[in-house]
Amino acid sequence: AGGAAEGGAPAGGESRRRLKLLFEQEERGPVTALAAMQGMLLCAVGQKISIWKAERGELRPAGFHYAGFTASCAATLGNYALLGDACRGLQLVAWSKEKKCFEARSQRRDAASAFACEMTLDEADPNPANGLRVFLADAGRNLRIYSYSRQDAESRSGTVLLPRAAFHLGAVANHFLRLSL
Repeated sequence: AGGAAEGGAPAGGESRRRLKLLFEQEERGPVTALAAMQGMLLCAVGQKISIWKAERGELRPAGFHYAGFTASCAATLGNYALLGDACRGLQLVAWSKEKKCFEARSQRRDAASAFACEMTLDEADPNPANGLRVFLADAGRNLRIYSYSRQDAESRSGTVLLPRAAFHLGAVANHFLRLSL
């Protein structure tokens, strides 16, 4: 009965592709952010940031962190995770495989509500420790850029993300896409 519409898709708007449930986990609250991190799954449920590992066909907890705020977005780069606050601020944490926990690295508490966040490395910076750039799209329709540096005295040994630029976008941005050029 149902023939193929243009582009080879079945008529009636149905797709031949099906999603398959691989893992299921009950949580106490809504999942507010997800990100992939070193082959594991980073999951934010309110203030609790969990990291899950797939082992032997099951999803097992590998560690957790209490952020102290409701994480509305998350981004990862290597062992770093950037968490955006639903009300205000950013927090940069690092996953320690040996300790099986997150360690707080840096934060920015005066930023606006985070709609989206992302991180990149600045390849042009001769010092790799200064090359981490953090991007935040906030509720005020702004794009804010911060840097993470342990050497800069202004950053208090890396505990504070340093503001580098801010642009008014005029529209809400709710996602970033990292591309290599």
